[in-house]
Amino acid sequence: MKSLKKPKKRYRIVIDANVIASSIFGGYPAKVMEIAKSHILFAPTRLKKGLETFLEKVRKRGDFTELVNYFSYILYRIKFINIEDPKHVSRDRADDFYIAVALQENVDFLINGDKDILSCREIRNWSFKILTPKEFVEMIEGKL
Repeated sequence: MKSLKKPKKRYRIVIDANVIASSIFGGYPAKVMEIAKSHILFAPTRLKKGLETFLEKVRKRGDFTELVNYFSYILYRIKFINIEDPKHVSRDRADDFYIAVALQENVDFLINGDKDILSCREIRNWSFKILTPKEFVEMIEGKL
């Protein structure tokens, strides 16, 4: 994969589980995860439980050492934040957890490809930006 230029600032970022999962297939989600290595990552504790469950299923199916190592590394890099009952602000209740983490941890970006959460950026004026993986990569590369 072509090396992406690294920004001077370390951003505070929340990355959605679907972006993380999709990163194994390449494309913009993989570029997001490559960029994210040099930034501070946050996620709701629910994400950790979901990824750990996924890893257990993968381990039981055979030798997927590279995949297990990849997700283990991601789990290690993320600061997990326990959110019990977030305020309902989006169409999808699961997205409320990501938004709550973004607000609580005063992040710069929430990276998400879900239309429900992306629709929130039109009606909310939060201190962080909600970007698709493509928008985030293009911003880092200076194309936006």
